[in-house]
Amino acid sequence: MSSSGHVNLFTPRATAARLPPDRRGGACASWRPRASGRSRRRRAGGDVGVLPDDRTLVDLVRDHVRERPDHPAVVVVPEVGERRTLTYAELDAQAAALAARLAARHEPGDRALVLYSATASFVVGLLACFSAGLVPVPSPLPGGQAYQRERVRGMLADCDAAVVLVDPTAAIETTEWAVPLRRADGGPVAVTVVDGATDGPARRDRPDPQDVAFLQYTSGSTSSPKGVVVTHANVLHHHDTFTTTLGLVPDDVFCSWLPGYHDFGLVGMLLVPLGLGATAVVVPSTSFLKRPVRWLSAITETGATVTASPNFGYDQCARRVRDDQLAELDLSRLRWALGGAEPVDPAVLDAFTRRFEPVGFRGSAHGPGYGLAEATLTATYPDRRLPLVVTADETALADGRLVVTEEASYLSALPDAAAVEGPGTRLVCCGVPSGVELRVVDGEGATVPDGAVGEVWLRGDSVAAGYWGEAAATATAETFGAVAADGTGPWLRTGDLGALHGGQLVVTGRIKELLIVAGRNLYPYDLERELRRLHPGAEGRPGAVFEADGRPGALCAVQEFRPTPGARAGGAASAEEELDAVVRQMAAHLATVSGAAVHDVVLVRPGQVPRTTSGKIQRGRARDLHGRGDLAALRSLRAARDRAHPELAGTRP
Repeated sequence: MSSSGHVNLFTPRATAARLPPDRRGGACASWRPRASGRSRRRRAGGDVGVLPDDRTLVDLVRDHVRERPDHPAVVVVPEVGERRTLTYAELDAQAAALAARLAARHEPGDRALVLYSATASFVVGLLACFSAGLVPVPSPLPGGQAYQRERVRGMLADCDAAVVLVDPTAAIETTEWAVPLRRADGGPVAVTVVDGATDGPARRDRPDPQDVAFLQYTSGSTSSPKGVVVTHANVLHHHDTFTTTLGLVPDDVFCSWLPGYHDFGLVGMLLVPLGLGATAVVVPSTSFLKRPVRWLSAITETGATVTASPNFGYDQCARRVRDDQLAELDLSRLRWALGGAEPVDPAVLDAFTRRFEPVGFRGSAHGPGYGLAEATLTATYPDRRLPLVVTADETALADGRLVVTEEASYLSALPDAAAVEGPGTRLVCCGVPSGVELRVVDGEGATVPDGAVGEVWLRGDSVAAGYWGEAAATATAETFGAVAADGTGPWLRTGDLGALHGGQLVVTGRIKELLIVAGRNLYPYDLERELRRLHPGAEGRPGAVFEADGRPGALCAVQEFRPTPGARAGGAASAEEELDAVVRQMAAHLATVSGAAVHDVVLVRPGQVPRTTSGKIQRGRARDLHGRGDLAALRSLRAARDRAHPELAGTRP
């Protein structure tokens, strides 16, 4: 027991990855036994079934293996016309065979890094770990970039993984990468290829609800990634809430490009459909990023009814799908187009609706929600009876108050984006809490009235147990052990800012990223959106606004930019003049809308603004890169000043 009163668990080489009795419902876990002693979920016909407390998602999947063995469990669609299907029976056989191999070589509770490669082997690896008593740790492939390899190496070291599971397509590279790696005890890290074999022994152990289901490493958009400890009880409670609240059924088809190591890709688009007995359609992220239409084509080909993406994905489709590609799409079966993982821009939802309504998409399918890995996934869910978009008074919002001047209950196709622009800030409502208790509190932990902006706090059975390892004990206590001003607790401190309006949560930003200038609250996302609108070369491209390192109150902006062909055609001089003009224009506009001093504006090539795997802007990393001078700048405000006044070059702050 630490001095703070929180138990430091989840240490390396535990004999079993199970929460001890003093953790179940303890202050650090933010976990409470179900008051009724039973869990409820919606079945195919809409009736609500009752599940005993000792059931897990693994039991649900095995029910489907018995009841619908030939139903497609996972479908991978790498390219148009290609389809690789794994039925529930095939999935079970492959997972059981792999589980036997893992159990013969490793101890219960050992961690297994499961590398994601957009193949069915990733799902086989997850279920095999569940059956063998190992703890899967979803992870991207090490990749070719140094920072990618470092992230995966850091995850492996943090959880002290005993084995790496990998698809045959990446086996050689992964084995070479893993050769120098060592565990905490000095032993080597094993590499096991998930080859789909079904011969030999089979193992189908039943995990306990208190067993650790997996470690979900956070995206690291505002801090270093940490491993969230998610139990099987967390997973099942979230599954029950997710499927019942959204009215999902076994005949639904889920389709997403989100990678399986992202919490929405893993829980929402893989584990939820498997627990439901539905079909999970996997579109490789690389295919989507190259050609966003691949995601929509897969929805068309498979008749998908549920999809999900961050704001980034919907924006890419609205901008990059051509008219000739549009004619081949049919989105009429989509019931839910879920959104989250980053601020949802009403203009993007408008644009997506306008673009794809001619091929059957309905604006009512949009389903923004709010969640985080620390709550397994989703905490608030869309309610179609309530407004989807609100317009807030900008002055009041800067003062920490959400004063709504207009509401829109749905999105419809509009001929011109300008039709929805007007005074005020448009914000998307993230729905109502379900399966959790949600409060918005002030700095002292006191609940604030509706309309007041504060930090979002959560508690409930989907809230995870904490972060992995002794090194994260302090973060666990601070994040999962909050006590409210009224003495209630423990609460999960999300670090997110928001307000309640008519029962719905409206998220306004992150505490760590909030910019305070002359007593006014400024949200980076709003400032970044303003800069994107200034020039065609920045439109639709990510940027990051942050406080200058060592200069309180002064702002910096890093914006991806593609020079216009006309400027490039005029030769190097005209291209340079265009870039100088753009950084000056952006700096002037940023100063006007923020009221702050502008230290620098940097234009970089597309792909240079750091983002997480789900598209979140990593503003802290952008700030670090800028401070170290490591940005490959096309042009910067400081360089433009030096060019305009060469006699002062190198003397400006």
